[in-house]
Amino acid sequence: MRERITLATFAGAICIWALSSAADDGGSQNADFTNTVDLARLRAYARANNPEIRAMEQRWRAAQARPSQEGTLPDPMFNAAYHNEGFDRFRQGSSDFAWLRFGAEQEIPFPGKLSLKATAAAREADREEALYRATVLSVLARLRLAYDEYFLAHRSLEILRQNKNLLDALARAAEARYETGQGLQQDVARAQVELSILDGRLTTAEQARQSAVATVNAILNRPPQAPLGVPAPIEKRPLAYTLEQLSDLATAQAPPLQAAAFEVARAEANLDLAKRQYYPDFVVRADYMNKAALMPEWEVGLGVRLPLYFARKQAYGVREAAAGVQEALANRQRTSQEILALLKDWYARATSAERLVALYGAVIGPQAEVALESALAAYQVGKVDFLTVLNNFTVVNEYRIRYVEELANFDKALAMLEQAAGIWPEDLEGGHTR
Repeated sequence: MRERITLATFAGAICIWALSSAADDGGSQNADFTNTVDLARLRAYARANNPEIRAMEQRWRAAQARPSQEGTLPDPMFNAAYHNEGFDRFRQGSSDFAWLRFGAEQEIPFPGKLSLKATAAAREADREEALYRATVLSVLARLRLAYDEYFLAHRSLEILRQNKNLLDALARAAEARYETGQGLQQDVARAQVELSILDGRLTTAEQARQSAVATVNAILNRPPQAPLGVPAPIEKRPLAYTLEQLSDLATAQAPPLQAAAFEVARAEANLDLAKRQYYPDFVVRADYMNKAALMPEWEVGLGVRLPLYFARKQAYGVREAAAGVQEALANRQRTSQEILALLKDWYARATSAERLVALYGAVIGPQAEVALESALAAYQVGKVDFLTVLNNFTVVNEYRIRYVEELANFDKALAMLEQAAGIWPEDLEGGHTR
């Protein structure tokens, strides 16, 4: 019996695992990031598992269910009543004034009201869809920023460790020259100070790496301590758009602007609906009375719901809806200005970082490397002092790190520009998936 229970439990666990695996997309099925990490896989996983994206998707789905509700007639009312004489007994069938009644009522709003309600709800659903897409872009941009930080920390650790190995060799050379009387004790001390400084920078870089891992995992909805492997290098892509092109793209397709435009359309539909409230609604009804002792009776009727207090109700409803339109227009203008200002800011950062990447990568970095190699060769034959070599080493160390920093800064700026302009990663990679 115990064996059967164990086998059943095991089989159930296998089924649950299979179902959960089938429910996830490609990003969830490949959730092992312990060896290598690349941004494309992280994006796929985030789309499938990020709780902010999931919540906004469900909010959008909920909004899609509203137009049908708003455009449908109110629920009809069915009622029944029994009329009796006296309290001593039921007189149905023995008295002409005892009867059983069945009735139904249906409220019918004035023509156009339901369609306007459905239109307003549809524009609300469109707005929620745009906000959902804005959320996806925002999450993907934040993920890219966190990935850039992770790559920067990881690459900085590699550079600092390489530089420490070189500095160790320099320190041993300084010690050897000091022991043979060819060097100074202050050279040895200075080398030890630089080693201590490198140790401090290694500690800072490791802390930054751990923080970046936690941030990436939070976006992916993974435990903060979940391991991440070696990040793929950041690809240096050219800045393919001018500021004017980015502004035009944002105006045409940025999800926050689209959401603001749909909010204006929703507010305008609500204003039209508020004006339509001046018109009466109708109620149609039908009743059937069974008197048993007499001939059955039936009745139909029509009621009118009059906006009698329009000066204190409908008029203020129109004012409210008109204010809502002005608010939506102002919010759309504010959103447009914020996006254009954001594009201007990040475009300046991108162009600055792009120039610095080119400067450090093609000019300063190679020059510093040549200067260090020349100083090392001259130091070995006693033509320059240890301080000259150490200064050249410090310069190389600094610009190696600065190059990676500016490469990450450039990629961050691109991420923010593409998010603000509504450019999807698939558009850049040749796909069209949303």
